[in-house]
Amino acid sequence: MRRSAKPRRLAVALLAALSAPWGAAAGPGVAAAEPAGSAEADARDLVRVEAAVDRGLEYLAVKQDPGGSWQHGMSQQPNTGINALCLLAFMGRGHVPGRGPYKETVGRALDALVAAQQPDGLVVRSGGNSHGPMYEHALATLALIEASGWRSDAAMRDCCRRAVEVILGAQNAEGGWRYQPRPSDADLSVTVMQVVTLRAAQSARFEVPQKTLDDAVRYIKRCAKPDGGFSYQPGQGVKNAQSAAGALSLQLLGQYDDPDVAGALASLQKRDYRPQMDEYFHYMNYYAMQAHFQAGEAQWATWSPRVRTLLLENQNADGSWPGWGEERINGPAKNYSTAMGAITLEVYMHFLPAYQR
Repeated sequence: MRRSAKPRRLAVALLAALSAPWGAAAGPGVAAAEPAGSAEADARDLVRVEAAVDRGLEYLAVKQDPGGSWQHGMSQQPNTGINALCLLAFMGRGHVPGRGPYKETVGRALDALVAAQQPDGLVVRSGGNSHGPMYEHALATLALIEASGWRSDAAMRDCCRRAVEVILGAQNAEGGWRYQPRPSDADLSVTVMQVVTLRAAQSARFEVPQKTLDDAVRYIKRCAKPDGGFSYQPGQGVKNAQSAAGALSLQLLGQYDDPDVAGALASLQKRDYRPQMDEYFHYMNYYAMQAHFQAGEAQWATWSPRVRTLLLENQNADGSWPGWGEERINGPAKNYSTAMGAITLEVYMHFLPAYQR
């Protein structure tokens, strides 16, 4: 799944600035950043990006309940997917289990996710808090896998392994996934999160059959549109969120040069990306920022400055970000939007393997 070597001046510039945890200066032997194109603009705003993320994490730390969870949506109930996103936001800034000023926040969140795992391996809170547990499960599994690099005991590995097996068993005959943990129908929205998680699982050396990944490519390409972009399900129309999801899915599955990736990115860049024009702005940019970063400097320079500016200029005084139409998921607590805003900007930081090329 390795891609061919290409110039990566942007990656050099950002990794040189951010290779050490807690924002420490890069150590000896790190190549100096090459002042070229978008790298200069990114470096110029890097301090603002870090400060914005830090304010967002301060907000989330206050909103965490004593049991390690965060409120979800209008119901104000904890939700495993929201808990996972918030945990990923902290780890994406380099705050990992057992280290740093947020080690207790991270530790409580991780304990809550582990405790949410059901006997069948599904990682969701008991009591039926979701109509679609596979999306929550994939997010939780991703967070557990990323955390397992620091909490690597046998029990943690087993928790991750059983969670991955749920995903493997839920893939349907077309190669996709749907909301329930069984192989029935499929859609691209649920499928992309399983792909992101399986790619992390593979990197962490959990067993992921190649056939599972090949079948996922087959389903995702069925959602591609000839004129560029992806649909929610095969045969439907192009949607921004699915175009971002489809592009990133194929990239993570090794199809970096697939024409459908380029077509999806071009489709996104032609559309109005402003929050009021997109029903799922945060969700879309969670994937779009990563997809443009994976695509290289030119694509990153086209997309990231617009989103970066929008997030920096619209952060609330308390450190949170607006829900921008996703209030059913977000709710008054603003945990979802704040975690997503932080994660979107953390693509600049590369602390987690998911945010690296």
